[in-house]
Amino acid sequence: MKKIILLLSFVILFFAFNFSFAQISETSMKDITETVNDKIKSLEDVEDMEVVNVTIDLLVGTQGEKYVYRYLDNSFDYKILVLGDRRIGKMSVVVRKKNEETNKWILVDKAKGETATLDLYPDSRAFYEFTMSIAEFKEDYTAGHFAILIYHHDPLKK
Repeated sequence: MKKIILLLSFVILFFAFNFSFAQISETSMKDITETVNDKIKSLEDVEDMEVVNVTIDLLVGTQGEKYVYRYLDNSFDYKILVLGDRRIGKMSVVVRKKNEETNKWILVDKAKGETATLDLYPDSRAFYEFTMSIAEFKEDYTAGHFAILIYHHDPLKK
């Protein structure tokens, strides 16, 4: 009987330890992908939006930056949403448009916040650069995952 109790206790402790270890993984991407998945469902199913780009990546430190490049069509008014995972307090996004004549980047807009959002109204089809960085971490974190969503009204709905 003692052996069965000892074995049962060992099994319970083993599974409890594995479960709690999985819950506190510092590098897990699960929460950001779940957040993005829920947001896409809401945008497409409730708000009649078409998501045209989703990028999820890791940023380290407040000096790190990640870039996304994309042509935007002047047939649409775009919305930009940048958000961080559980470790990020504030995100920053800067949008630049490439001048085809001078080949230089022109600042279009920028935003900072827990969820940084922008509205873009392209006046012509152009090449855009989206620069994401972390403005503030939560607690003592020094890295975190972020996501950028680029979307517009779905022309096939409503």
